[in-house]
Amino acid sequence: MKHSPDYYHNRKLLRELKYDDTKFRPKQEDIETWFGILNEQIFGNKLKPFNKIGVKRLHRTHAFYNYWSKADLKEGKPNEVSLEMHCVFDNKKLFVEILAHEMIHHFQHSYNEPLGHGPSFTAWRDNFKLKGLTLYKVA
Repeated sequence: MKHSPDYYHNRKLLRELKYDDTKFRPKQEDIETWFGILNEQIFGNKLKPFNKIGVKRLHRTHAFYNYWSKADLKEGKPNEVSLEMHCVFDNKKLFVEILAHEMIHHFQHSYNEPLGHGPSFTAWRDNFKLKGLTLYKVA
């Protein structure tokens, strides 16, 4: 299979992320771009994009993944998932790691796995490590 130049560029971007002292202020486009890179490199393109993405000041958290429950669906509400990301991160690598963390929850929801930070969450740790990322487990 022949890969596009973007494929190799995206692999390089993920591999070259470093912790540094440069604050990163993500925009919606950044979230969409990095979602695509992570979806390909870690999740095998198995995730559908979020229905809604927001960037704003969040208190006591870096990000928030939200989904509508089965009870909501019974009431006729659409099956949607949304992501809110904080408006500033210590650096780009932390932003990418937090986004990847939230994408695990998206994977759990999409494939009917138990939501949370249990075994279906920590099972991704080795895959993150292979890509040079840290999987943060938040209580």
